[in-house]
Amino acid sequence: MESSSNDVQATDRNALVLYGSETGNAQDIAEDLGRAVERMRFKATVEEMNAVELKELLQYTVVIFVTSTTGQGDIPQNANRFWRSLLRRKLPPSCLSRLTFTSFGLGDSSYPKYNWAARKLSKRLVQLGAQSFFEAGEGDERHDDSIDTVYLPWKQSLRSHLMSHYPLPESIGPIPDDEPLPPRFVLSIDGTKGVTSSMSSTSSEDPPSTLLPIEEASEAIIQSTSRVTPTDHWQDVRLFSMDMDEPAEPLLPGATLIVYPKNFKTDVQALIDQMGWQDQADQPVHATKVPKELGWCTKLEVCTLRDLLTHGLDITAVPRRGFLEKLFFLTANAEQQERLKELIDPSGSQDFYDYTTRPRRTILEILGDFPSVKIPPSSAVDVFPVIRGREFSIANSPSRLAVPDEQITHNQPPQIRIEILAAMVEYRTIIRKPRVGLCSRYLKSLAAGARINIGIKQGSGMQRLLTRPVIAVATGTGIAPIRMLHQARAKATGSTPPGEMLLFFGCRSRKVDYYFADEWRRAANGLTVIPVFSRDADVLIDMAKTVQLGGQDEPPPTAGMPVPPSLSASTAGLDTSETGMLRRRDAGKNYVQHHIRRHAYKVAAMIRGGAAVCVCGSSGTMPKAVRLALEDALVAGGLCASAAEAQEYLTTRVEIWQETW
Repeated sequence: MESSSNDVQATDRNALVLYGSETGNAQDIAEDLGRAVERMRFKATVEEMNAVELKELLQYTVVIFVTSTTGQGDIPQNANRFWRSLLRRKLPPSCLSRLTFTSFGLGDSSYPKYNWAARKLSKRLVQLGAQSFFEAGEGDERHDDSIDTVYLPWKQSLRSHLMSHYPLPESIGPIPDDEPLPPRFVLSIDGTKGVTSSMSSTSSEDPPSTLLPIEEASEAIIQSTSRVTPTDHWQDVRLFSMDMDEPAEPLLPGATLIVYPKNFKTDVQALIDQMGWQDQADQPVHATKVPKELGWCTKLEVCTLRDLLTHGLDITAVPRRGFLEKLFFLTANAEQQERLKELIDPSGSQDFYDYTTRPRRTILEILGDFPSVKIPPSSAVDVFPVIRGREFSIANSPSRLAVPDEQITHNQPPQIRIEILAAMVEYRTIIRKPRVGLCSRYLKSLAAGARINIGIKQGSGMQRLLTRPVIAVATGTGIAPIRMLHQARAKATGSTPPGEMLLFFGCRSRKVDYYFADEWRRAANGLTVIPVFSRDADVLIDMAKTVQLGGQDEPPPTAGMPVPPSLSASTAGLDTSETGMLRRRDAGKNYVQHHIRRHAYKVAAMIRGGAAVCVCGSSGTMPKAVRLALEDALVAGGLCASAAEAQEYLTTRVEIWQETW
């Protein structure tokens, strides 16, 4: 990101903003910081971490690292190569002594290793001699206003610090907020007539079936799509089965499948009409630089603006503040400009969230609210966010399919079948029109035989659980990675057979969302399934009659379970901490955490025997409530003497693999 040439720059002040991002949130923060330091007249560059070498860091006045945490405290993929370069043993301990840096981490406090990536990155930089010039920031997605609760005040403090420690000459001030910054990406429209895009579809397919040459993506063919929840149930959950070429590396438990969605023709045409792009929409476009996610457009013989809008730009996303900032400069209507100014003002963040985030208002709808905004077609890539692939946990352990004779003749690679269990994102807000996720809408449009672009991301850490005893806790579609793990354990070969696996599976009802019920009823290979139905009328059934836990020495549930005095109901009722609130919220309900306590002796015995724990499903209170129940079970099961000891035991001696969303 370079500042405009007509702005006065202090040539000795430059800033590098590096990001590691899986879903794009960290990248959005990095780009916002890039704009902020550019307004302070730093020469600003924004890149993913993998795009730079260590020696390049020393060329900048300041370096700002922004990273999310993925997997089990891991560095995002587009920062992993950079991270590995920091871990080289041959690096001198003072090799980064001239580096001045700060960092901002994006995390989810429901994970045990909250903001782990940012913390270990900062620690390693300091070990190599780097100096932190400003206190690190840590944003939490669990906050009411998400990451911005911490990020916005942190950014303002960072700005004040930079202006104080790296002042401009008295005759030069920062670039005013009401002055536009130069675009990072600019398209040129080729007016050549009669040129046809190779991506164009002459059929009525919506969205178009044409596939992109996406880097590291593969082609898959949909074999079946089936709804697995009743049609009268509010949530539409579907099982997708697809075939693809067998990857070079076998898929391990915890792997995810990336689906690359696309926009529908009707939405694309609505935007073209609103912006007045009818004459430019089907003309070839050229660009010397595009976001990495749009690299496919440079590989096409012809790429049009319509192609970019259909396959690359997320025109139905709920925008971040930066999008509205760009719209502010693209309208001449004083009233609408004033309203945009109110929305992007950090001091009025409540107004911004009430308008965008809470009702999930989309970019197309916002442009409809501000009809005077006219985006130049050359600025489309700079203004709109890009479409990013959506990750889904793989729900089966794939095996090679039988190869037909004709495939052998044509020397085609072997195929595998992959399944994903996907909940369609559909809901209502204060806006009359129902909200539907871009990828959900795309997946629902697919029929058997459809070809789609997919990517594969290997799991992190779950493969270590192929032979160990495992206590698995899953809710809803979180059963998908657990099913893959169970199938992989059943197929495992070696001298050591898999250890016992105990699964607590939380659902609403046995007739609604007890996914793969037949498989769990036939459970074998050391698997015991404890189904937990939170909404069934008979939730108080004696689970000891339906679940056989071999060797269990605890009393039956009706006899009660010993509860440490520190965890008694009377104490919890007076407890105003998060722990106390979790206990009160659980009172009188039937969730997986209640059954973990019910089977405390079994849980404690398995953990004493070296069992690992897997927690999969919805984020938020569930993972915290499960962890609290595990602590209670260790005390009630006799493994630990107190809640404090149980907490320490879980933290230091038990491997916990968590995948929540």
